[in-house]
Amino acid sequence: MKNIQLITLEKYNDSTKYEKIAEGIYKALYDYEDNIVEKGQYVTAFSFMLEEDLNEITDRQYPLEDILDRFLAHISEFIQDEKDNPVMKLELCTQGWLDRMEELIKITDKHVYNKEITKDGKTYVELVIE
Repeated sequence: MKNIQLITLEKYNDSTKYEKIAEGIYKALYDYEDNIVEKGQYVTAFSFMLEEDLNEITDRQYPLEDILDRFLAHISEFIQDEKDNPVMKLELCTQGWLDRMEELIKITDKHVYNKEITKDGKTYVELVIE
């Protein structure tokens, strides 16, 4: 993943539904209809480019799944996710953990990818953020 940018969704401009906490971080002031985000939880939105040479376009799950695991986040909305388009846009939620959201948004402008490493004869996949 590269060209990672915070994006401001139009819905965040509704001050009856969202409170801006910091640049790119919003607190939901209501429960989403599907309860994927509940009142008081934190959301942000990202745009990023998947890298074909790292097989991210055909396997869209990684490194995204590892980012979600590391920052205790979940996808609350798929904004743009067409199979043939390398650009994805997602809204992510870290529930009530503001500290996790503050760490998550630091991936902006970084290069994020999975790398295989061998340790003690075993092969592991490591999430790299640089």
